[in-house]
Amino acid sequence: MLKDRSQEAAKSIFEALQMKPNPEQSKQVREFVEQAMMAAYRDSAEQCTKVARACCAGDRDMAHKIADEIRRANTALVANLSSLR
Repeated sequence: MLKDRSQEAAKSIFEALQMKPNPEQSKQVREFVEQAMMAAYRDSAEQCTKVARACCAGDRDMAHKIADEIRRANTALVANLSSLR
């Protein structure tokens, strides 16, 4: 999924620049796109954790459970995404 999207993004970037990249250039741009996508996901997961804590401020146990579940899902996704490289 990430690999497909990063390839599509790289292709769109090169088309917009009217460039015919060599394989190394394509690989570099795909990696940059993947890194940006992973960083955006991590930021989003962090924001979700903050929201969970704020929403469940009265029930700290529930807030911690939700935050832990978000962190576990985030860790698993980042590990899966990293293995695609």
